[in-house]
Amino acid sequence: MTGNANMLLNGLVLGWITLALGLVLFLGVRRWWRLRRYGDPINHGLLLIEYGRRLTEVQDRQGLGKLLIEEFPGELCIQRAALLLPDEHQLISVGEDDFFLPTSHAAVRWVASSGEAQKANQGQLFKLIQQGRTDLSWTQAWVPLMRGTRLRGMWMLGQRSESAQYSPENLRCLTSVAREAAAVLEAMTFAEQERQSAREMRALYRQVVTAREGERGSLARELHDGVLQDLCAVARDLKAMDTQSESGEPSYVPLVSRSSESVTALRAICNDLRPPLLRQDLIAALKGLVQELDSRSSAPVQLDTQVENLQLDDEVALAIFRITQEALNNAIQHADASEIAVRLTQYPDRLRLTVTDDGKGISGSVDSARFVDRGHFGLAGMRERSAMVGGKLDLQTAVEYGTVVILELPLRNVVGNPYCSD
Repeated sequence: MTGNANMLLNGLVLGWITLALGLVLFLGVRRWWRLRRYGDPINHGLLLIEYGRRLTEVQDRQGLGKLLIEEFPGELCIQRAALLLPDEHQLISVGEDDFFLPTSHAAVRWVASSGEAQKANQGQLFKLIQQGRTDLSWTQAWVPLMRGTRLRGMWMLGQRSESAQYSPENLRCLTSVAREAAAVLEAMTFAEQERQSAREMRALYRQVVTAREGERGSLARELHDGVLQDLCAVARDLKAMDTQSESGEPSYVPLVSRSSESVTALRAICNDLRPPLLRQDLIAALKGLVQELDSRSSAPVQLDTQVENLQLDDEVALAIFRITQEALNNAIQHADASEIAVRLTQYPDRLRLTVTDDGKGISGSVDSARFVDRGHFGLAGMRERSAMVGGKLDLQTAVEYGTVVILELPLRNVVGNPYCSD
């Protein structure tokens, strides 16, 4: 019995040793076979983390192309890569490769339907490629950039170095990276659409402003050269008649006074429509504006300018004047301030305008949309005017501490020819 037990135990031990050696041999052969077939093993987890982070930092399509065509393929020892992005009904290559694929191509539709990376040198994809696109024979893997059911692009990869093939792990990693890239592309597309909409709205606003300023200038000239001159003539005639009238005759003094007031009021309207001094000197126009508003404001309005030989394009000077005008009117009407100050300062690289009041300030958000929703377009208009001339407008405010409107214009954007008359 003891001998049989020992033999059985020895057999079990020998069997386990044989099994272990077989398993080690199998794993060794499998490792050798995978190394020979797929190349050196890659830590796909670290690769996904690293390139996921770098994808979030991409700013444009060129940056995405560099990442997917040059940098990432280097991690997998891929000899050639291409990235095709949609352009109407085609997929156009990004980078130096000059080729395209119709989005209706059978191979494109087949890969997009799967939503995952596919080997291109075997199976159905290989047959579809061979049907008529011999220029794609270098491709070894097709990776769709899918966002939901929408194809955002096609990532095409060539042979790996030393004839290494794409492993299932490689394909899963490529699929994950492609999906992140598709999300980045979608964000880029939406951002570009927003920028395009903003450009179109700004162009439309520019047309409206230009047309309105043209109408203001035309109306100011018509009033000044027509109605105002006639009214001045009437005032002079009335004054002359009053001087020549004899005692006992009706006095023309009240009519002279009222006509003079009408002349003053009409001249103010003309100046508001199109300040004549603006054609020659922005500083003089600002002084005239401040003096006029100071006479109508319960709070004193002051102007401080620190500029030297400032010569501006007409559009830029008009934008500065209108922004100042709007900011001052807002301060006078809404701030309940004890003092309002305008300051125009020229720095070596920029021009800075500030309109400051020590009034009650603004509570809540100072986003333009908030005021537009309430039917107040002043802040939005000031920001659009500043953007039209390449500037940036900021609003700083605190309740009971007042408000500051700040306009900054890079001098390279605003310096131009001296003003000339319209």
